[in-house]
Parts: sequence; structure tokens; C-alpha cells
Amino acid sequence: MTINLSPETEQLVAEELQSGHLDSIDELIVEGVHVWREKQNQNASNAPQRPKKSLSEFFRESPLVGLELEFERSKDTGRGIEL
Repeated sequence: MTINLSPETEQLVAEELQSGHLDSIDELIVEGVHVWREKQNQNASNAPQRPKKSLSEFFRESPLVGLELEFERSKDTGRGIEL
């Protein structure tokens, strides 16, 4: 594979290799790919999500619509506790 670099990028790569932080261009490329992938994953997770439905919309679209179900809330308030 041949990779063409601009003179500025080539200089940055040379400086990084001379600094001793990396042993080879391969290591630099692999590290760059990992950083790029992580950034892509973060961008995907920050993508706008479809707005959630309201509770009334959820019930209106429910397959249980028209079954005339009655729901009651328990009147039990639980037991008192000492703090």
C-alpha cells in the first residue's frame, strides 16, 4: 500500500517518530485508526434520537385499544418507617 502524505504531515510523522513515543509508522497508523474509530462511535452515540412517544400516544397505538380494560391503583400506602 502506498500512502501519499503532504510535506506538513510527513514532517509531523517524522517528528513523532523521532520523539521516541512510537516505534514505527505502523504503530502510529494503528493508534490513529483506534482514535478515529472511537470518535466515530462517540458521534454515533451522540446522534439525535427519535423523540419518544408520550404515554397517551403509547396507549392510543397499543394493541390493547378497544378492550375496555380497567386499571386501578392500589390504595395501600405502605408502612411507616422510623428515620
